[in-house]
Amino acid sequence: MMSPKEVAGMYGVTSKELARWRQTNQGPPCFVLGRNTVRYNSGDVHEWFNDVANAHLHDYPAGQ
Repeated sequence: MMSPKEVAGMYGVTSKELARWRQTNQGPPCFVLGRNTVRYNSGDVHEWFNDVANAHLHDYPAGQ
């Protein structure tokens, strides 16, 4: 399980972008474990960032 900070660092997005995506149901699937605890499954995150359908939301090289 990855924290938003870990996802942000690995995929070149900000924690604020991830929060905005969570609010609008656009980003990778996540688990809210408490008021201030969000975690991402690394496989789900990898698939989401490599899906060309999501490429318009980030600069990570989708599909590579």
